[in-house]
Amino acid sequence: MKIIPNFIKTFKENLRDWKILVLVILFAPFFVYLMNLYLGDSGMSTYKVALLNLDKNGIYSNELINIWEKITTEDSKSVLKILSVYDRESAKKMIKNKSADIFITIPEDFSVSFLKYLKIKTGLISALVSYGEPANIKYMMAASFIDYTTYNYIGLRTGLEIPINIIFESAGNEKVISDFDLYVPALLVLSMIMILFTTGASIIREVEKETITRLSLSPLSSFEFMTALSMNQLIIGISSLLLTVLAAFSVGYKTKGSILLFLIIGIITCFSVISISIIISCFINNMFGLLTIGCFPFFVLMFFSDSFMPLPKINLIKLSGNQVYLNDLLPTATATRAFSKILSYNSEWADIQFEILWMVCLSCVYFSIGVFLFKRKYKY
Repeated sequence: MKIIPNFIKTFKENLRDWKILVLVILFAPFFVYLMNLYLGDSGMSTYKVALLNLDKNGIYSNELINIWEKITTEDSKSVLKILSVYDRESAKKMIKNKSADIFITIPEDFSVSFLKYLKIKTGLISALVSYGEPANIKYMMAASFIDYTTYNYIGLRTGLEIPINIIFESAGNEKVISDFDLYVPALLVLSMIMILFTTGASIIREVEKETITRLSLSPLSSFEFMTALSMNQLIIGISSLLLTVLAAFSVGYKTKGSILLFLIIGIITCFSVISISIIISCFINNMFGLLTIGCFPFFVLMFFSDSFMPLPKINLIKLSGNQVYLNDLLPTATATRAFSKILSYNSEWADIQFEILWMVCLSCVYFSIGVFLFKRKYKY
């Protein structure tokens, strides 16, 4: 067995190409800190409300605004940030520039009409005017908070009770899942997608130096070569994964998910990326090609694995009651979902066994294709 000597040789070569190695290991942790800078302070999203209060001296309008300002999360952070404006045009520009999520106008006779209704119990209270972009999910969320609290305030003041109540239950941990928390599983997968480059470099290095021919003539079998290669890349991939999760912990990320399941998903994901990289390397002949043409499959993996942004799901097939989506043809996309279940929702083996089996089967298919292409191209 020549696996150990070849493993040591490949390991030393990876250390020599330290620039690529450092880039691969530190890329995802860097994005952890970057995403935390933008999203880490939001236990829940804060929605910006441009408010034009034409009923400035009205008792009821001021009471209503105070109630909006008192809506807080479990961490006592305001949900609605009220931004006072003095004309409609500037408020509408704020909506178009995304500096506000919703524009609310309180009519000047709001308090007068409210008082009139309380006296005679007939007629209508002057309506609030809501303005925003329906395609902006933040507008819809802000409108929901404002509508819900406004109806409750009016019901409390008028004595009219809504004949139904809604009970909210959390789907995740006891703590509120922030925008940053939701991105962490994707960043963990990104950390392992990066070994696409180190795996490819280990193969292409042999091609560039023309040592692939000597290896094919040596007692070292293709199985032993691939095993040593995979062992090296697993070490790099798991190191990058652990460094990324430690970076997340260092900025306040918390989880009660299973460590064992976390590592199992990490190992399978590394194996899947190694398999895809072997396929890619069979179509590239030098390092320049890896760092240029190789960027295309990297961005495909990153984009369609939800590591860049969440994508709409396109149904493909249904297996044993489990829906398989089009982007699940990439094992890394399934890995993102599995990490999310483990870290955000504390899922156990029964909840992610389908994802694990799907990733293993798909990775084996890609690995077989990669080995077949490798043997065919290099007669190894």
